[in-house]
Amino acid sequence: MLFERFYTPGLAQVAYLVADEAAGVAAVIDPRRDVDAYLDWAREHQVRIAAILETHVHADFVSGARELATATEAPIYASRQGEQAYVTRLLDDGDEIGVGALRLRAMATPGHTPEHLAFLLVDPAAGTDPVALFSGDALFVGEVGRPDLLGAERTETLVRQLYHTVQHLKELDDAVVVYPGHTAGSSCGKKIGDAPATTIGQERIGNYAFAARSEEEFVTEVLAGMPVPPTYYPVLKRVNKAGPPLLSTLPPGAPLSAGAVRDALARGALVIDARSPAAFGAGHIPDARFAGLGPDFAAWTGWLAPYDRELVLVLDADDQFAEAQTELHRIGLDGAVGYLAGGMAVWSGDRCILPQLTARELAAHCGDGAEGITVLDVRSDDEWQRGHVPGAVHRFAGEIARGASPPLAREMPVAVICGSGYRSNVAASLLEAQGYTQLLNVTGGMEAWEAAGLPEAREDYSGKDAA
Repeated sequence: MLFERFYTPGLAQVAYLVADEAAGVAAVIDPRRDVDAYLDWAREHQVRIAAILETHVHADFVSGARELATATEAPIYASRQGEQAYVTRLLDDGDEIGVGALRLRAMATPGHTPEHLAFLLVDPAAGTDPVALFSGDALFVGEVGRPDLLGAERTETLVRQLYHTVQHLKELDDAVVVYPGHTAGSSCGKKIGDAPATTIGQERIGNYAFAARSEEEFVTEVLAGMPVPPTYYPVLKRVNKAGPPLLSTLPPGAPLSAGAVRDALARGALVIDARSPAAFGAGHIPDARFAGLGPDFAAWTGWLAPYDRELVLVLDADDQFAEAQTELHRIGLDGAVGYLAGGMAVWSGDRCILPQLTARELAAHCGDGAEGITVLDVRSDDEWQRGHVPGAVHRFAGEIARGASPPLAREMPVAVICGSGYRSNVAASLLEAQGYTQLLNVTGGMEAWEAAGLPEAREDYSGKDAA
């Protein structure tokens, strides 16, 4: 048997490829939209991709099942309950897919979604019992899939289905290796571990969801502290149900002159500034949204960008456009008409500046008797509770992306801080669009604050600051 794990940074998404080398055939589980990595692997190992498996209708990335099926003519297998228009083989609980001598057995695991299937791997060379579980978003390292992504009216039913799914998973042998669909960094679970794999035995010991003594306790524990889901998740649910357009049918995007960018803005296009935080702060096109190219680019662009508007990118270098476009395609943002050729060096129009402030400079401004600057912390609730700048105001950047405003006057000086300095730029670009006029960005974020040994406040259980 051959096995390969394909990890997508930023989305923290994992696809898997298993193959019977002797038979020369392979299956891919939960492929992403850009499928060259799977095709290259199959060619290198001289196997044919003969099956494509979907665990569920994904919300956080565009499925590559249709793309891969077009390239390989392999059938797509998915749950009968998923109602995905492009699936060719519908599965029920217990159905098996043959991959040479290997067997992949569908296991109904509802809760994250109603149609969710996991796949048990049976390798005759190791006996008749399953040796591994491709758990999709039902089970992660130390966590289970969140049951609230289909709306509040369905959460109660889904979380109770998830409870029974966990009881079913407990019936598996402790030695079964679990390969989850995501690792730490994904918003498909509350606090997903970062290990690439686990076992049923390890989860039985270390996963809080396995330790619940009753269904009611399970419901309470799973739903407690659920973070705000990204804005683009409902859109991708619809895309992955209908079937995404093939990449070959999409416009390629083009280098744009400054005049062409102005024309696009007049049509209602949105500028995504994908440069470094420092470059963005030094000067950017008015009303641009910051999402620096790198591991966080796709996820935060999804928070920021409406799916019904054209996008124009501003980059540190023109040759980054292909990488940026691939990242956008992974979350279904197919409306990038191009990029400002030559970057901000060719832009002769108005620019907005986002002044930068070091942690020590911020501390001096926040000290006793100093001229006041209000600190706005845009990290998650969990990060905030672990420690923040004394006197800071908290509003998660994702909530600002959803349209929420912090309880601050628009004309007051506001220093925006996050963990490292990335999300603070995201939030500042959104606040600029809301009319905040005296924003500053704290470079290095709370990491720099802590490294400087500066004081922190912590949130106690009553919700009040504790020194």
